[in-house]
Amino acid sequence: MKFNYLRLALIVLGLISCISGFSATLNFRHYSVNDGLANSTVYYIFQDSKDFIWIATESGVNRFDGNKFELFTMDNGLSDNEVLQIHEDSSGRIWFLTLNGKLSYFFNETFFNTTTDPWLKKSIGNGSLTSFYEDSLSRLWFSTNQNRLIQIDADRKIRIFSSSDHSLLNAFVTETPQKELIAFSEHSVFKLTREGFVRMPLKDFPSSPKAIFRDHERNKILFLSASGLMQYDGYTTKKAGDTQQKIPSVVSGLLMETNNTWIGTMGFGLIVYNNQSKLSEVHLKNLNISHILKDKQGNIWISTIGKGVYLLPYQRNFTRHITKSDGLSADAITSIAKTQDEILLGYSNGSLDILKGETVENILSQPPNNYDPVKKLYYQASSGSLWYASDNTLLKILSNGKRINLLNDPQWSRYALKSFSLNNKNSLAVALASGVYILKDEDTGQRAYSNLSSSSRVLGRAFAVHYDSDGNLWFSNIRGLHYLKGKNLIELYTKYPQLRHRITDIATLSDNTVLCSSYGFGIFVVKGGKLIKTITTSDGLPSNICKKLFVEGTNVWVVTGKGISKMSFQADIAKINNYDTEKGLLSNEINDIYVLKDTAYIASNTGLTIFKETASAKTTSLTPVIIRSVSVNNKLSSFEKIKHLSHRENNVSVTYISMDYANPKRVMYSYRTNLKEPWIETDEQTIEFSSLKPGRYNLEIRAKSMYTGWTNPTKIRLNIEQPLWMRWWFITLATAFVFFSLFLLMRKYYRVKQVKEKEKLVTKTRLISLEQQALQAMMNPHFIFNVMNSIQYFINTRDNAMANQVLTGFARLIRKNLDICNKSYISIEEEITYLGLYLSLEKLRFGEKMSYSITTHTDVDLANTYIPSMLLQPYVENAIWHGIMPMDDPGEIYVEIISAEDNLILTIRDNGIGINESLKSKSSDHISRGMQLTQQRIGLMNKISRSTMSISVSQQPTGGTIVTVTIPLKPFTHS
Repeated sequence: MKFNYLRLALIVLGLISCISGFSATLNFRHYSVNDGLANSTVYYIFQDSKDFIWIATESGVNRFDGNKFELFTMDNGLSDNEVLQIHEDSSGRIWFLTLNGKLSYFFNETFFNTTTDPWLKKSIGNGSLTSFYEDSLSRLWFSTNQNRLIQIDADRKIRIFSSSDHSLLNAFVTETPQKELIAFSEHSVFKLTREGFVRMPLKDFPSSPKAIFRDHERNKILFLSASGLMQYDGYTTKKAGDTQQKIPSVVSGLLMETNNTWIGTMGFGLIVYNNQSKLSEVHLKNLNISHILKDKQGNIWISTIGKGVYLLPYQRNFTRHITKSDGLSADAITSIAKTQDEILLGYSNGSLDILKGETVENILSQPPNNYDPVKKLYYQASSGSLWYASDNTLLKILSNGKRINLLNDPQWSRYALKSFSLNNKNSLAVALASGVYILKDEDTGQRAYSNLSSSSRVLGRAFAVHYDSDGNLWFSNIRGLHYLKGKNLIELYTKYPQLRHRITDIATLSDNTVLCSSYGFGIFVVKGGKLIKTITTSDGLPSNICKKLFVEGTNVWVVTGKGISKMSFQADIAKINNYDTEKGLLSNEINDIYVLKDTAYIASNTGLTIFKETASAKTTSLTPVIIRSVSVNNKLSSFEKIKHLSHRENNVSVTYISMDYANPKRVMYSYRTNLKEPWIETDEQTIEFSSLKPGRYNLEIRAKSMYTGWTNPTKIRLNIEQPLWMRWWFITLATAFVFFSLFLLMRKYYRVKQVKEKEKLVTKTRLISLEQQALQAMMNPHFIFNVMNSIQYFINTRDNAMANQVLTGFARLIRKNLDICNKSYISIEEEITYLGLYLSLEKLRFGEKMSYSITTHTDVDLANTYIPSMLLQPYVENAIWHGIMPMDDPGEIYVEIISAEDNLILTIRDNGIGINESLKSKSSDHISRGMQLTQQRIGLMNKISRSTMSISVSQQPTGGTIVTVTIPLKPFTHS
């Protein structure tokens, strides 16, 4: 390989200053009392069946959900604040092993101790509780530091094991693969027989009870001894591995994985032994490790004495961190490139490292305080040359070791180099603070220095240059984006103002699509000389500050202000995945990136991260949603109670959680209340349902995190009963009652209607009778007799004309009378005609003794306004015979018809003796009868038609009588 010669040449030249092996940096997350931990002295970490993490400290226990530490002490029911271990049995009881030797457990959110659960008093001893185990017969075993083993069986019977012959001090109780109960003690192992615990002959013993690991997945018992890592099969021990390193005498924790063995020590730190390479690394140096736990997600938890808790997220499986402490020249890596099998790292001080396998080689050393950051590294595979660019250096290192410094023009002192690019013809474009310079082949290959003044150039502060596959030069300067096609310079920024922004890097895809990263405005996509798209945070980028681009196949990796992004293009649509510290990076401040297939090498100011994307994309486990509490109308409730809620208990609040300890802030939830409804997404851990309608609800809640799909939904049944008035039987009864009531009402209505119809019929019959009587009263015998006498008188006196006139008038009156008697209502016009006929006959009889006048106002419609028939004649007749005739002087009768507001006013006035004088006469019976008949007719009409007709008769102050008839206009405008 050509680059091997390059390294050899550099060694010969004395440029390689050191070669060293390295260990990867583990990116631990630290929890202390400032985060809510009860105490920095932590003895034990445990994960329960609901996936909560329990932490035993000397000041109580914490329950941790990834976001919040809950504290429990003796005030909550613990038997002692100093808890040494925590375990859970198959019944779901969480046991607390305390310093004072008093047992307590947690069940259904309640603590039980020797006071609240008296049978636990039998287990109280003088020493501390140091170990727990539940065997295959569901018996619970507790070891102590006082040579006593406590057994609690399923029936709560307690048995104490102790021996004067051998020590069960701090015994580690477990079962062999053959289901035989054994107890490891210091330099001894005991098996439980009918006679009790019997010592077994064994060559190798655990160095301490905490140096034992029970591998439940593989059903193995492993322990560390003076001979190394041993496996016990129930009868003998055999070697399980060799750490190739002396294990400190005080081992405080042991955890076995497929790839690694984790060993906790007191004072030496954490030892991580690689089972494949047989190499070990030391982390958390000089700390006192008290316990190591691997949770269900694969996160590693380390408890310490005095330093709290450390968490190593499961991202360690696909991320690897290398820093200065691991052998790098520095932490601040500014540029990165790759040869066929080596990684090249450029630093902020100008130094250069080669990373290969497990070794780091420094091939270019600079003073640590020097600031000449490496801007770009490029390995030219065709020639085996390395291109190295810093602020004021552009160096080409040939495969034979020869170096060509391309920026050594004697006329220049500083260059402020930003970028460079080579085309397939070895033309070199350089972006400097003064402009873009294009160097010819002889400049890059034969001459020992470059004359920039004689080079092709475009002046103006430049930021980025890039040759596409067709040899076109794209570059950005202070004015904007350009590209040089042959000798034609196209200024794209004049057509697209967005391209005037500062462009930091340029890259092309295989289809000649050009991507331009900008500082603050996202990524510009140019195709065919046209700006077709701008990709920003609204499309999924974490930041619009985009610093560098790397094309790998059809994917584009972007260095942003908040980590890195991977863009996959499909039909000009970019699918974006973002990666930051929460996904395993050392820092969100990234300087450069190199990607080979699924592995990304990421340079930052805090070191190098090697990130394997395919491994990160694999789904990891996430605990199903746990319902923490249910409240109804702001009061805590239970799952049973919410199945039977009244209609008033319709404000329900559900609090829940799903634990992702590696990425607690990236957990999303979704819920629905019925299968047919769409899922509603939220990042909240509480759902509030206000004023729920009565009915059955099947609430489902699920969760997903950064590297997981949706969990299986957790289901809650919720039933809000219908109110009394909405239940079927109530509705049935109410409907029946309504129909029965309607039946009674309708029955009553028709009965009343029948009665009213009967009354109306009787009334009409009576009205007809009264009308006939009124007709008879109009044509009284006296009137007929007098008219006949008048006719006879005119005949005898041979006044044939007058006789003829009276006879004709009388005939017309009789005919009109017969016409009127068939009508209940007649028009005012007919009434005036009838009154005129009658009064004219009376005038013929009495001559100058009587005069009359009939007047109507112009606003009265005579033809279309109707009044009851036979209404005025009786009062006119009374005025003649009982008002005027008793006088010696001539009399006058005035009939007036007017309209006032909504009423028709008919007035009859005479200047006779007056009604008061007339009533005193004994011959007034006829008058009273005629008026009475009319009054009764009016009363019956008002009753039938619900009108308000009225008649008033009164004495005038000056003498005479006035009769006023008031008739509402509206009901009588039509017959």
